[in-house]
Amino acid sequence: MKRSLLILLLLHFSCTKPPVKPVDSIPDPDIIQWHNSDYTVWKFLEKHPSEKLVIETLGPADSVWVDEKMEFKVLYYFIQNLQDYNTVEINLTTGNTTGFEWD
Repeated sequence: MKRSLLILLLLHFSCTKPPVKPVDSIPDPDIIQWHNSDYTVWKFLEKHPSEKLVIETLGPADSVWVDEKMEFKVLYYFIQNLQDYNTVEINLTTGNTTGFEWD
C-alpha cells in the first residue's frame, strides 16, 4: 500500500505541463515568412480573424494606430524585403479584422 502511494505521488509530481508561449512574446524575426505567398496571408485575413489570432499568426505589429473616433485600430507590419508596410484593420467593438492591405 505504501509503495503504491509512493509511486502515485512520484508520478503526480514528476509530470509537468508543457511550457506556454505567451501571445505578447517577441516572435521569430522571420515569422511573417511562414507563408508560401502573400496570397496565403490574404486568404487568412479574408476570413476576418480576431486580433489575437492575427497576432499569434503574424506576430506583433511594428506599429499600431487607433482612429480618432475609437472605432478601429490599424496594425502595421513592415516587410523588410519589400521595404513596405502592410496593414490589418481591427474593429475595436468586435475585435475582428474588418479590412486589410497586404501586397
